Amino acid sequence: MPEYAVLQSHPPDNCPMTNKAVREFAKNQFPKNPAIAKKLGVKVKQELHLDPDHQAFILFEAPNAEAVRDYLVQGGYVHFSRLSFHLVTPIAELLKQVDDMPTIY
Repeated sequence: MPEYAVLQSHPPDNCPMTNKAVREFAKNQFPKNPAIAKKLGVKVKQELHLDPDHQAFILFEAPNAEAVRDYLVQGGYVHFSRLSFHLVTPIAELLKQVDDMPTIY
C-alpha cells in the first residue's frame, strides 16, 4: 500500500502547549482520529513531534493521497497547522530506478 509523509508546523501562538483554544480543540478532537483513520482506510504508522520546534512528522499508509487529505481535514489538523504533503518512495526502490532517469550534468 502506498505511503505518504506529512510535515506539520505552526507558529508558537497557535500551539496546543500555549494556546488554550487550540489545546481544548486538540484534546477533544485527537481521541476521535483513530475512528476517522479506520473509516478512510488510513493507517498512521508514525506520528512524531520534532522537539523542541513547533513541527511534527506523520507517516501514513493509505489507499490513495485523497484518503490522507481527508484524514487531515476531518481530523482537524488543518485548523491550526500548516501541512506539507509528500508521496514517499523507499530509497532502495528509488535506486532501482536511477538508471532510467536522464541526467542533466
